[in-house]
Amino acid sequence: MAEAAHYRSARLVRMVGGVLALILGIALTLVLRTDYTRRIDAARAQNMAIADGGQRLLSAQLRNLQRAMEGIAADGSQLMATVPLNAPALISENMAGVASRQAEIADLLFVDANGKAITAGEGDPSLPAWTQDRATRGKLRLGPLESRRGQWVLPLAVPAAGGRWVLARLRQSQLQDIVEHLHVGAKGAAAITDRYGKIIARTGNAPGIVGDSVGSLFEPFDPGSDRRVSRIDGVDRMVASSGPDDHALWVGVGVATASVLGPWYRFALFSIVLYLVYCIGFVYLYRHLLAVERTQVREIVERMQIQAKLTEAEARFRLAFDKNPLPYWIFDTATLRFLEVNEAAVRNYGYSREEFLAMRITDIRSIQDAEILRGLFASPVPPDEIAPGKVWVHRRKDGTTLDVRIHAATLDFGGHEGRLVLAEDVTERLRSERALTYRATHDVVTGLPNTESLVEYLDHGLGDGAWYEVVYVHLRGMDRVSDTFGLGVGRNVLRQVAARFAAIGGAHGMVAHRPGERFIVAINDATHRDDIVASLLGAVTEPVVVNDTLHTLDPQLGSASHPADGRLASQVIAAAALAAHLRVDDDHPIQVFAPSMAERSVERLTMASRIRQAIDSDELVMYFQPIVDAATGTVRKLEALVRWPQPDGTSIPPGIFIPLCEETGLIVPLGRWTLDAAAQACLALAAAGYGNLPVAINVSAVQFQRTDVAAQVRATTEAHHLSPEALQVELTESSLMEQERAVPALRALRSQGTQVALDDFGTGFSSMAYLRDLPIDSLKIDRSFVVDVDTDERAASICRSIIALAHTLGMTVVAEGVERERQYAWLRENGCDQIQGYHIVEPMPLAGLLAYLATHPRSAHASVGSMGRSL
Repeated sequence: MAEAAHYRSARLVRMVGGVLALILGIALTLVLRTDYTRRIDAARAQNMAIADGGQRLLSAQLRNLQRAMEGIAADGSQLMATVPLNAPALISENMAGVASRQAEIADLLFVDANGKAITAGEGDPSLPAWTQDRATRGKLRLGPLESRRGQWVLPLAVPAAGGRWVLARLRQSQLQDIVEHLHVGAKGAAAITDRYGKIIARTGNAPGIVGDSVGSLFEPFDPGSDRRVSRIDGVDRMVASSGPDDHALWVGVGVATASVLGPWYRFALFSIVLYLVYCIGFVYLYRHLLAVERTQVREIVERMQIQAKLTEAEARFRLAFDKNPLPYWIFDTATLRFLEVNEAAVRNYGYSREEFLAMRITDIRSIQDAEILRGLFASPVPPDEIAPGKVWVHRRKDGTTLDVRIHAATLDFGGHEGRLVLAEDVTERLRSERALTYRATHDVVTGLPNTESLVEYLDHGLGDGAWYEVVYVHLRGMDRVSDTFGLGVGRNVLRQVAARFAAIGGAHGMVAHRPGERFIVAINDATHRDDIVASLLGAVTEPVVVNDTLHTLDPQLGSASHPADGRLASQVIAAAALAAHLRVDDDHPIQVFAPSMAERSVERLTMASRIRQAIDSDELVMYFQPIVDAATGTVRKLEALVRWPQPDGTSIPPGIFIPLCEETGLIVPLGRWTLDAAAQACLALAAAGYGNLPVAINVSAVQFQRTDVAAQVRATTEAHHLSPEALQVELTESSLMEQERAVPALRALRSQGTQVALDDFGTGFSSMAYLRDLPIDSLKIDRSFVVDVDTDERAASICRSIIALAHTLGMTVVAEGVERERQYAWLRENGCDQIQGYHIVEPMPLAGLLAYLATHPRSAHASVGSMGRSL
């Protein structure tokens, strides 16, 4: 019987082994086929990605050249229209500058419609033929590859006004660099071809390849296949090509087929060897079974195998239980005593294994949880269905607690109904979730709720019918503190102010912080409203401590109430913010919202639109006020002042539209207009014989910080052919607060010959350090000190100090706002160098200025050419 069973086992092994051999063979075949297809597809995708990457590099190179050439075309067209006689020289100079920065350009010139050179350089008679070809969709035209002076170049052209063209010749080496830097792998190749079927560049740059026909690249091939054999090196490659977007150049990439399929061949060999090893092993096993002792008793073998499996299973369970990194235990559901615990439970809870086994599960729970746990096991409903996913609080031996989520299952353990429990510690996760919730609803720096939390509280916490008032606080100057003393100091100031506001508004409302220098105080108790507002005013006017010094902030406060000024909290907050920004009543520290403010805001936006139109339409007018020598009365220079006349004969004061320009960013185009108008005035003055009178323009702090003033002044003087001294710059003290930016800008102005005056000196953050360190040529004493200089000894002392300080530092002193003869006399006697004000003459347009200079013999009069290099 045992022998028959033995032979049945052998036949079973033979049958199963054969089936497994068949399955293994089919599986290996499918794996090999799938791997082959995947490698081919991956190689094609890689080829296409490399080709597309090369196309993007090529497109980026051509777009950079196109932008440079379009800029030359625009400048050249403008010069041809404005100064046709000097235009070729100026265009050549401009092109020389561009060519010096674009090393890849071999030639760069301006040509007419027939390709004849307008500027220095060799034209292209064939230009009309290839520029009229519409194969290229963009403005950039590409001509056929040509050889010049021993090197290959690619002609490029961009149209300009009047049928002219900007012609450039791109070095073929630049395109060669693109294909050389494409990662095509060992024995890979890349090439660039044009719409004429010519090779522009190819990896390796083999002699005779560039300029040859595309047909010379490959042996005859099947059009339906992407494999090609190169005529150049005989390598079989998989190729891909990327077509152009807006230029007629193609990038082709070929990866060696051997490098793609080499790993697959090795894998196929390994699979065959594996299959052969299996077959040999199977034959060996089958023969070995036939040779086994026939006298073996199957029952004994099976019992031994079962016993071994049981032992192994028990060992595996013990290993998985003891070595699991999470706490595991088993407890009796009837007595709630621990039956077994693992090492992680001992380590995480602090009890020894013996202590655990003497305890109940309720001993590691709180009193409340213990009662809940007893109720769960007393209920007929399984505990997993009563509180799934519940987070429990466990106690360690040292008394500390941890949050855990329980994963449990019921099992039989030594004749007891037990619960296998895995305790997942989620303490850190819950702490992180709470922290994220806090960060989503509070400002990190101040610790105050953010605007979204305040809106949620007002809309849902108080309700639609509740009364509350919102006070919007804008503390101007906070950003300047951060910019001047550092971000850390600015944050400390924010925390100081936030602590004050929280102490005031927290008991009867809510305080929130908006990004930047803005706070929102919501008051929901009308009986304490006046007390809270009074405390709030005291908090915003109290100085803040900055590096052991006290600094006063400039508060803007606006208020709005619910439901009178909005149904939603966001509307009430917006109304309060608008009231703060449009504050006009200095007698009341808090501006209460009124519906008319919305109209005023619309008017300001409308005025901003009108200002832009006025700048674009040249509706602004430049006035000039002479600045005279205090001793002789001779006009030394002029200050340019912008005026905005209206159709009804009135003018909008600069004090209204200049700040609006700074807020909206229009100060930048206004500054360009001012520079151009001042330069044109210099030309008119030079033509009238007053060429040595420089014109000073005011540059706002916003314009100075956002633009390169030195470059703008230099470009303006060069465009109008003026000397560098023709234009001067006047800056306010607030422009110089950021010395990291101010010092390079002022040095650039000094190096190019542009003088700089510090306007309104004494009214801002005056600092001896920047007077010492910054290259400033003159100081202008603010009119607030000059107005009482002849009657107020304190004002006189301040002016004397400013004059002495400026002279000590080698600066010229200008007094502005002089309106009386006694002021003039005092300033002259005390060493002031120059005088400006209505006592001398009021600001006037250019025509009036020329008439004034002609009728005053003490005015400066110089030759026509002293300010203009050419007219």
